[in-house]
Formats: sequence, C-alpha cells, structure tokens
Amino acid sequence: MRKLTSLTALILTMAACGGTATDTTTATAPSVTTAPAGATTTSAQSTPTTSATPEATTSPNVSSGAKFAITMVSLGVLGKVVIQNVGGDAGSIGGLWLCQRPSYYEFPDIVLQPGESAAVSVGGDIFVPPPDSVVIEGIAAIGPFDPASGEVGLYSERAFDSSSAILSYVEWGNSGHGRSATAVSAGIWPDGGFVPTSADSGAILATTIPPTDPTHWIGG
Repeated sequence: MRKLTSLTALILTMAACGGTATDTTTATAPSVTTAPAGATTTSAQSTPTTSATPEATTSPNVSSGAKFAITMVSLGVLGKVVIQNVGGDAGSIGGLWLCQRPSYYEFPDIVLQPGESAAVSVGGDIFVPPPDSVVIEGIAAIGPFDPASGEVGLYSERAFDSSSAILSYVEWGNSGHGRSATAVSAGIWPDGGFVPTSADSGAILATTIPPTDPTHWIGG
C-alpha cells in the first residue's frame, strides 16, 4: 500500500461541478513549479488553523499505468483542487479537464510520477499548495467552491455528461448534483452518497486512494 505523501499539514476547502460542452473554459496555465517544504500563501490574509490530517491509504488493486484522481478540494476563499497520479506509471495530465458548472479548465501538459500530486488554485483569495506537490501557475477560474454543498469532477475529455470520460468525482454537503448521476453510471460514486460538510468546512481530503466513496473522504 502506498501512502499519500503530498497532503500533510494543509489548509483545506471545497467545490461544485457539471456542465455541457458549450460552456465557457479557462485558459491553461503555462508553467509549473514545485512547492517548498513549507506552504506559502498568495495573500497576507491570515488562514485558519487545522488539525493534523489522517494518513491516506492506497487501494491494493491499483492497476499499472498512469491513473489520476481528485484527492483534495479546498473550499471558499482557500479554493484549490489537488489531483494525484494513483497509477503505477508516470503520465501527463495534459488534456484532462476539471469542471464546475458552468466553467471548465483544461490542464497543461505536466508529467506526474506515480504518487505525485499537482495543485491548482480555483480562484480563492489564498492559495496554499501542499508541500512537495507540483504547483500549476495561474488560476483555474472555476471557483469558488461552496463549503455547504457542491461537486467537482475530473474528465479525460470535454464530454461532461459521458460516463466513459469521467475519471474521478466527489460531492459534498448533499447528493444529487449536476454530474453525480454520470459518476454513479461510471461506477466511481455511489447513488445518494456525499461527504458530510457544513458552511464552516474548509476542505475535504481523501483518506483512501483512489477515492470512490464518501467513506474515503474526511471533511474539515
């Protein structure tokens, strides 16, 4: 089993997803850097403290090849999404799409090694990338994410109602969001499932990799 190494000591937040192929998209980011050992912010605004995050576990049946999943969603002013290569080989996230209706973001061509994560801001006031993650410069302007209720999905192509295109999905606060039925049809989310959150929640974090069920997530 492989431990999630890139998501410790973080400030967390949450989001929403869905749409059609005619919705607006945001420009892809041109470059990446690697976050320093201590996370920094893009704002002088103070951030709330959080308790230590739990250790993530990896499903024993992870197949070889590159495979990507959403592993953290920060909510409200801290808006960001973290995706991880949960497969056995290196692969590029170029051409993958992140979505929250009605806006969508296409990832640039960045190669992630097995277990490696990439973080992108979704337009919150503060961006705190996880230590040792690849940081995607610029903003995926699909936020903000409502802490009380929302969803976000990761797609292999710009076909947001396709169960064969959706790769990873999470919804929180309540069920029945715009693309939950697509995720259920794809077998990556249970019908009626959601991660419990409140209006004061700062983030949701995956504790089982890859996460495919609300019990694989914790809110904070």
